[in-house]
Amino acid sequence: MAFTTWAALKTAVLDAIANHVEGTPFLFKYELDGVSREYRSIEELERLYNFACRQESKTTRKRRSFGRHRRFQ
Repeated sequence: MAFTTWAALKTAVLDAIANHVEGTPFLFKYELDGVSREYRSIEELERLYNFACRQESKTTRKRRSFGRHRRFQ
């Protein structure tokens, strides 16, 4: 599988965990920028999911201003 967004990767990881809970044999493989990786345990998938969440939050951060509004007279 190849993913173009972090949200798509997170969804696929959650689907793989759900399929494993249903009884499907467990193996999750993904490819990102030509690099492929296989995961064979729930713990590895949880780490991948947490990593994808952190990366997604980095790309979706909003700007904050800690200054105060000025009134020009």
